Amino acid sequence: MDSSRQDITFLNFDQTLLEQKTLQKIPHHWLDLSDIPQTNGYCEQFAYDEIERRMKEQKIGPLVFIGNGNYHYVTAILLNQLKEPFSLVLFDHHSDMMDNDVPLLSCGSWVNHVLNTNPFLRKVLIIGVNETDYSSFSANHTTNKVFMIREQKFSETPLSQIIHETRMFLNGEKKIYISIDKDVLYKTESVTNWDQGSMSLVQLLFMLGQLASHFEICGMDVCGEYIGNWANLYDSIEMEHIKMNEIVNWSIIHFAGEIGLIPPVKTLENMVQ
Repeated sequence: MDSSRQDITFLNFDQTLLEQKTLQKIPHHWLDLSDIPQTNGYCEQFAYDEIERRMKEQKIGPLVFIGNGNYHYVTAILLNQLKEPFSLVLFDHHSDMMDNDVPLLSCGSWVNHVLNTNPFLRKVLIIGVNETDYSSFSANHTTNKVFMIREQKFSETPLSQIIHETRMFLNGEKKIYISIDKDVLYKTESVTNWDQGSMSLVQLLFMLGQLASHFEICGMDVCGEYIGNWANLYDSIEMEHIKMNEIVNWSIIHFAGEIGLIPPVKTLENMVQ
């Protein structure tokens, strides 16, 4: 992220953000990456280098919308731009800590990649992870740099306790970077192309507010856009799914404006129309 740039960056890998018309009224800039091959799910090294080159050339704002969750590995590239110690707070229904059989960065392994390669990363907090990924991590890792709050615990524990545990884990940290995959949300809040968790938008926003009150948020990104059937784009269900994601995205943008990460945004009329 470039400190001189304060607007929102929309990355275009997959056209998903282009259909969120109301969101386009908020000051932003686009970075088109749709012509780069070998980026969907897995990222070849040449593609990684080209994405990173374009990001440096165009300069990236402090709030980035990535697109579908298949491109969540882009967070690893964004984090390379931070040049001082930070901790990562990830809201995600998946740990994204798989060990790949092939030496490629992927949407399922990028957290491991960052842990192994980014010298400024201090800790990783993952909130809302599914039981399978949580159990796999617990059985195969002993690092004290990673702390997960699994979905079931999040849904059964008072938020005050969850907040206390996050603050205890991040105790002593100053700067945090927040990455949000909307698959952490329940399907009545947002629709993605992955299995989803049970967090509500209100819970997500409350957690973000609590984090902002105790730590400096140095950057944010959001993924989990819905890839629809473009042949039936104007089908009522397809449009409903797009609008649901747009409302969540706007809520996150409003939060970012409230805490000063980006300039404050005015309430948009006709958001649900």
